[in-house]
Formats: sequence, C-alpha cells, structure tokens
Amino acid sequence: MALHPDKIALCWPNYIDTAVVNGGQWVNTLPLERVQDARFSVVAKTASLDPVDTQFSITLPKRQRLHGLAIAAHNMTSTAQVRARIYRDAEQTDLIYDTDWQNVWLVLYGLDDVVWGDDNFWNRRLSEDDRQNYTPLMTLLFAERLLGTSVHVELLDPSNPAGAIIMGRVMLTDVWQPRKNLDWGVQHGYDTGTEITRAGDAARTGYASRVTPKRTVNFQLSNLNEDEAFLRIHRLQRTQDIVGEILYLWSPVPSAINFSRTMIAQQTELNGITHPYHANYEHAMSLLEIL
Repeated sequence: MALHPDKIALCWPNYIDTAVVNGGQWVNTLPLERVQDARFSVVAKTASLDPVDTQFSITLPKRQRLHGLAIAAHNMTSTAQVRARIYRDAEQTDLIYDTDWQNVWLVLYGLDDVVWGDDNFWNRRLSEDDRQNYTPLMTLLFAERLLGTSVHVELLDPSNPAGAIIMGRVMLTDVWQPRKNLDWGVQHGYDTGTEITRAGDAARTGYASRVTPKRTVNFQLSNLNEDEAFLRIHRLQRTQDIVGEILYLWSPVPSAINFSRTMIAQQTELNGITHPYHANYEHAMSLLEIL
C-alpha cells in the first residue's frame, strides 16, 4: 500500500541489528559492521569511491515487512546518489523492487534562499559549503510495503572530496501511518543543550559551551482505533522503550520543508494510552532527535 502524502509516518523497528551486512570494500579499522552500532558517531568508511567498493547488502534471518531505508551521519555530497534493490530471498535471485537511482540530498533551498547569479539558482541544490549546516540523513522510502529478506544498496559519489564514503547508523525499517492524522497543535522545535556561564564582572559576560541542538516534536494522536492503540502504539512502546530508534517523517513526500522535520529520534517518555469514549483511543508522543 502506498504511503499517504498528508500524514505523518513513524518507521520502526530497525532490522539492521539482526542482519548480516557484507559487500563492498571498507577500511580495516572502520568496517561495514559499524553501521549496526546504535551510536551514530561510530562510522564505517569505504576503501575508495569506486562503485565496486561503495555498495553493500543487508540480509535478514527471515522475511520482514520492509518500507524504507535510512543512512545517518554520512559524508555524501550534494550530488551523491543511492539505489536499493529488494529481494525476496537471501541469495538475491528473486528481485521484487528497485528504487532506481535517487538523490541522497533533496532540494533543500526555497525560492528565497537563492538569488540570480548563484551557481545553484536553477536547480536549488545544496551547496557544498552549506552542507555542514544540515543533519546528514538519507531516507529512501519504497513505493509500497514489501516482504523481503535481502536489500542491496549502491552508493555513487565520485566527487566526494574525502575520497571515500563515510556513514554511521543504517536503518532498514517498516513504516506506519495512523488512520487519521495527528491533531492540530503539533510542536516542532529544538532542545538546545547549550549552556552559558556568566562571569562576575560588571557586564556579566557570557561564555557559551555550545553543542548541536537536537530537533524535537510533540504531538497528539486523538483518533486511534483499538488496533492502532494496542497493535501499533502499545507495541511500539514495548519494543522501542525510550532508547529505540524511530524514524519520524512529517510527510513521506520528498521536499525541503519535509526534510527539515525528518529525523531519527527516541521517545523522551512513555505516555499512557487513554480511552476517552467508545471506540476511540488517544496517545501523546514526544520525540527527541538522535545525533
């Protein structure tokens, strides 16, 4: 079933932990298996930019419901591309879906962000000097929910100045959208983490200990049926707790404004599921970005 463009999407579980990852060529001290480490700072690095080196496979112990792939903490440039092929079998002989080549980075500039004469005026592609200002997160959603065992991922980034592709955590996941979308009043923001120490001088000079802000979202789902409440939300709380990864998308439609609200996050608390009246359940969710 295709994803609805006007609803949020919550993606879990991450099947990468129980998978076998192989293929490509990787730096000995930064092997491919590091993408299975939950810490985004633990990265894998390809041996070169040769397409033979910058590809890998994810093979699951059994068939699972697959609807999306994400790569976090990567160094891929604004012209990088990705392709994923999903197979029904572990031997990769029964192809069931091919994403074809897709851009790793979306168009992230609005019309007001570029002016006549800019190199990227016509395509509004992300400039390399501005790339560091964005959270490096590649998301690739499949056109429909698939039942697959193995995924072959190809990365193409021949102009990467690092001479190699670096990537942190990888998510291979299912996707859920509520029957009715979240309520009005959703809050998207940042958890700053930055601390300012004031000196004892007359000007009370401030010295900042600055860290990268983490994105947050708080929302209410007030129109859940019983299946959604206990076969989705209740199950999500049990399996993900406050440490499990959830890929949050405001909308599955690729766009600059949707990318700004797309993040891999954790629940900050486990709120209860309420049953305010017949055949209706409600749940409030709070998410904090993982960096």
